[in-house]
Amino acid sequence: MSKGDDIGLGGFGKISRGLSDLFNFLSELDESKLPRRGTREKDGMVIEFSFGKRTLAGEGDGESEEAAEPQPERRQEALRRRAKPSGIEVLEPVTDMFDEPDEVVLMFEVPGVVRKDIRCVLDGDILLFEAKAGDRLYRKEILIEPKLAKAPPRLRLRNGVFEVRLAKQK
Repeated sequence: MSKGDDIGLGGFGKISRGLSDLFNFLSELDESKLPRRGTREKDGMVIEFSFGKRTLAGEGDGESEEAAEPQPERRQEALRRRAKPSGIEVLEPVTDMFDEPDEVVLMFEVPGVVRKDIRCVLDGDILLFEAKAGDRLYRKEILIEPKLAKAPPRLRLRNGVFEVRLAKQK
């Protein structure tokens, strides 16, 4: 592809020409058995390159051990944090929300939960609901309209359904 061929194609022509040059360089590199790491100048461009084959056993570039360039030592252990399994399953409870004239009613389905294991916090316009039952944790955050009265919410748990009633401003 000559440099004049891509004039009518705009940016796509330049990209395809660049990719073509890159593929030609890679094929020349593979055919010439040049080192797989280094710097090379071609057509006024300086290209830094490093090619190698990765395997499951480790890194190598297909050459024998004596001909391979020395690799910097790597730490045997990764410095990443690993999450510890907690054994607690976090679930989002089935929730119904009703906007009544005098109040907002929310109902959470939390089977097997007792009242002392429920935490319900209204912080500004966000209601946080958490409940624990055995190895399950029910958790949900809900955005509530800010037109609520300063009255405390009325809470009730009956037959695995937790009901929250928030009074509206009049």
